[in-house]
Amino acid sequence: MRIRIVALVVAFAGVALASDAAWTSEADVSVTVNGHSFHHARVEGDGCKVSVRLVFDAPEKGYSDPKNRVRNYHRFQARVRLAKGQTLTSRVFANTVPGERSYSFDEDTSSAGCWSKEPGKLVKVDVIGCRGQGCDLGSFD
Repeated sequence: MRIRIVALVVAFAGVALASDAAWTSEADVSVTVNGHSFHHARVEGDGCKVSVRLVFDAPEKGYSDPKNRVRNYHRFQARVRLAKGQTLTSRVFANTVPGERSYSFDEDTSSAGCWSKEPGKLVKVDVIGCRGQGCDLGSFD
């Protein structure tokens, strides 16, 4: 089963706060994939490095199938868009337990002109996901 959800950022908790070369933009978001509620995103730039942290709730019922343990494994990929059109795409990541969870990833923007030196503003979060270790995530399209 493959589900694709796209969400616009609904509230900006921290709007591109810049100090020297470091900046932060974060927002509460509303993205649900296979019952998993992605509810907060934070992007931090520091020189040519940019970091993303996504916070989500994994539902108990998504991890409690004793007869079919394959269904207790979920795969996701996230894409974050900034106001100037830059995108940050995570690797595929997995989750195997319920509860409040987070996933973080970094990107080095050196080869792309070190664009993360300039403050950015988080504007959109997309998440795709599927259930099972060998499942097909599909694409963001």
